[in-house]
Amino acid sequence: MQLIIGNKNYSSWSLRVWWLLKSIGMPFNEDIVPLGNPDTRAVLLQISPAAKVPVLINEDVALRDTLATTDHL
Repeated sequence: MQLIIGNKNYSSWSLRVWWLLKSIGMPFNEDIVPLGNPDTRAVLLQISPAAKVPVLINEDVALRDTLATTDHL
């Protein structure tokens, strides 16, 4: 599993999914997209059509919503 998040101190939604994965002991790779940089939106658009984080990629499923990610896990 790959979790793409923003800075944990600026993106509480990212922190919530990260914390859930850690608390249930699920192995995952974490990629952080720094928020607030001039190229942040361009980078996020390559990952998600909404240009928002978090995004959890599990095999061929990409979840772009915290509640959907929680339900999936």
